Amino acid sequence: MAKHNKKRNVGLIHEQLIRHISECMVAGNQKEADIAISILERHFSKDSELYREFRLFHSLTHTRIESEDIAKRIISESRVASKKHDPSRLNKEKSSLIKDINHKINENNFYSRKIGPYKIFATVQALLNEWRGAGSLFPEEVVRYETLLEEWLTRQDGKIQIRSNPDANPFVLRIMLEKFNDKYGEALNERQTALLGAKLQNDTAAVANRIEEIKKDGIIALDNFYETCNNNFLLAKKEEVTDRVKNMGIGTSDVVIEKALSLAALIEELESNDE
Repeated sequence: MAKHNKKRNVGLIHEQLIRHISECMVAGNQKEADIAISILERHFSKDSELYREFRLFHSLTHTRIESEDIAKRIISESRVASKKHDPSRLNKEKSSLIKDINHKINENNFYSRKIGPYKIFATVQALLNEWRGAGSLFPEEVVRYETLLEEWLTRQDGKIQIRSNPDANPFVLRIMLEKFNDKYGEALNERQTALLGAKLQNDTAAVANRIEEIKKDGIIALDNFYETCNNNFLLAKKEEVTDRVKNMGIGTSDVVIEKALSLAALIEELESNDE
């Protein structure tokens, strides 16, 4: 995932406000809740550019359909719709929103809440920016992000799905997957679920591909992290940590899978704290 500014992600900032309001109301702090509500109502008014972007963002992150063809059409139509937004006005409105939050909401960790699914939120915002002409992504990155969005639109509740595999007993495999999804389906992130799904189905090629993707994403996440890191101890470890990721083995052994799962967890943490 390319460098991403959480504070200018319309979906994340809206979700942060909603959660802050909910937390204040549960805690009985109506005064703080009212402040956040007024910010939400003022900046997301129906005549604002921010609201127009949020409606498109929300439709892309909350829609789920079965057809890949329809998913492609949704992406195509969304690309056209995004170009009708006014980037200059949108940028000013986001700056005004951030200023209001920083000055009126009394919470130091407002932007630090873990919002899931963070990766798709970042992907959608990056695409909206790029479709409007930001020019910050390479062509291959645009293709990759649109592919991720297409997969999200056709998602299956985040659970491992059964694919045909001649080396696996269909009945046993189904029982294994049902037990796995019941126990871990909500606890694992997308990368971990995809990797373990390939492992359970004895699909060695898919396992290798998933680990390669995790390694690639890991290097990107580390590069983004070190760009703004001011800790001398961590900076001194940069080359060692990066080399360990690059040299991580590919295979189906428990040791390799465990390392890949740990790296996938680290990536999600780095991405969720990306400023």
